[in-house]
Amino acid sequence: MNLVFNCSADNDLYRALHNGGTSFPRYYALQDALEHAPDGAGLLVLADGYPCPGAAVDDGLLHTARNKDLRLYIEYPTAFPGLEMGEPRPARWERLVVTSGFFEPELAANAILALHGCWFLPVQANAPHLALARVAGYNRAVYGLPEETFPILFERPDHHALVATSKLSGFVTGRYGPTDAWKTLWERLLCWLGRTDKRPALAWTPVVGIQAGPDDRLPEGAEADAFRRSVAWFREQAVSSIGQKKGAVEGFESAIDHTGRQMRWTRIRGDCTAETGMVFAQDKAITGNPASRRLAGQMLNCVWSGPDFLQNDPGSPVYGLVNWYERGPVFYGDDNARVLLPSLAAARLLEDDRWDEHILRCLLANLRTTGIHGFRRNAIRPGDLVENRTWRFFYDEPFICCAPHYQAYLWASFLWAYALTGYEGFLTRPLNAVRMTMDAYPKWRWTNGLTQELARMLLPLAFLVRIQDTPERRAWLNRIAADLLAQMQPCGTIREQIGPIEDGGYPPPRSNETYGTTEASIIQENGDPVCDLLYTINFAFLGLHEAAAATGDDDLKRAEDRLADFFCRIQVRSSGHPYLDGAWMRAFDYERWEYWGSSSDRGWGAWCVESGWTNTWIASVLAMRSQNEALFDLTLADRFKTLLPALLEEMELS
Repeated sequence: MNLVFNCSADNDLYRALHNGGTSFPRYYALQDALEHAPDGAGLLVLADGYPCPGAAVDDGLLHTARNKDLRLYIEYPTAFPGLEMGEPRPARWERLVVTSGFFEPELAANAILALHGCWFLPVQANAPHLALARVAGYNRAVYGLPEETFPILFERPDHHALVATSKLSGFVTGRYGPTDAWKTLWERLLCWLGRTDKRPALAWTPVVGIQAGPDDRLPEGAEADAFRRSVAWFREQAVSSIGQKKGAVEGFESAIDHTGRQMRWTRIRGDCTAETGMVFAQDKAITGNPASRRLAGQMLNCVWSGPDFLQNDPGSPVYGLVNWYERGPVFYGDDNARVLLPSLAAARLLEDDRWDEHILRCLLANLRTTGIHGFRRNAIRPGDLVENRTWRFFYDEPFICCAPHYQAYLWASFLWAYALTGYEGFLTRPLNAVRMTMDAYPKWRWTNGLTQELARMLLPLAFLVRIQDTPERRAWLNRIAADLLAQMQPCGTIREQIGPIEDGGYPPPRSNETYGTTEASIIQENGDPVCDLLYTINFAFLGLHEAAAATGDDDLKRAEDRLADFFCRIQVRSSGHPYLDGAWMRAFDYERWEYWGSSSDRGWGAWCVESGWTNTWIASVLAMRSQNEALFDLTLADRFKTLLPALLEEMELS
């Protein structure tokens, strides 16, 4: 190819060509590049100062280029004759969409690409090849283009020029995706510039990668190494500290800026903190590290002390419950459960009884705000605590909600508490709710997807089998496990799937206008080749582990093993962004073998890193596997039976 570059030596495109085995003349000054470009060459003027606009192209430059029969690629210019460039604007919901046949056959019209952290120059242009638009879809804009679009790449045929109104050449630094689409895009552009059909070799290493490919041989001890790297990530990136108070940040937001960076989500939540404490307790049990023991204790203390998290007013109907986030008096049952479950595990692992009374009181507090059928409001909010309303209002409420996302882990907490204490109240209501939910299946209210509901349901069903292994309970567990594992892929993951739209709480966007406005699935339609590590396979991993331990079923154990192998492969590896190294993100496309998905979810998009729900439970199951242990354990039974009578009287449940 006869190409000349005006860019710095570390421009992503220039380096990818060099890594592919081809070197081209490069000049830092545009005038030098123009002067030295041979007749008939392709000249690329790249925007190394992005997001500040690049070169100002004038009539003189275009005249010289025309006389030399140059083809031009002008990226993010300050000015271009005949075009009125607006001020740089950041994209909000918009994604990059192919809008012509220029990149066919690999990239057809309406194909979607991610141009992370996009800054663009608003301009009027006809028939663009690429445009920025707010579109719904996974790989393609399923509803077509909206009325408002912003040209990103278009031709100026009178000048033999392609003009880009954003930086397309920053695809490595900016972590643009999907990788194969950006490779195709640049091959086609370079062929046009070089007047050839022979595609150039482009080679680069993603700045945020993963541990292994789908067919790579994993080394001996891969699971132990994955756990070790996860613990290091928690210690170095997730722990929040204000003096002796140690919490855990929620994680890192999905948005990726033009430098490839993701910002930390600094809100401290009770569930994330307790779950992280559990991971450090497991590290202490495995390695004997006293620093992990101390940190686990500090994090459990943070959660089980008021008023940041614990409601400690005996006269309040929410007495004993744990806030959703620091000083945030919202009480989700499933989030309280994800404080209770890891606290029980950590108390055993650390052989520490400091939190026993708080844990048991919180279990009773959740039970007495659970209705007569065994279902609890998804959340109790300040507006629900009207004057003169006591906990008995919630306890006597005929509330029904067949949605395991919100209900199942609290049922599991109650069932474990029953096994520890023998208190029938912890069994009767959740068992009734489980039976009603199984009778209603598959007509469930699903949240972001149906597979997540199946994954969550595994845990209480496994615990029920532990308590009493009856044919009915086995049948429930086998049915849910079979339907979930019907979506298991050859690589070991579980494909995300939605249910009937009318049953969905946060379905995929049903129009372009609703993309990015609320919580949503990471798929657009069933069949999209992606798994969800925030809502589904993380909890499936725990559920399968407990179900295999409860039943001794070899098929369930093999499914668990396959998921463990998959998690070891897709753990993030990055020296350029060390705050991601050792973590897992939300959406993984198992066909492309990279993190990718529909990022319509307003709070937790495809590339988010959630500390508690995602990373702690993956790490914890890996830890339990290494020690041949299960979450369900009765070591603490004597301690809790001793505490129960006084707390039943205090909570008026005796």
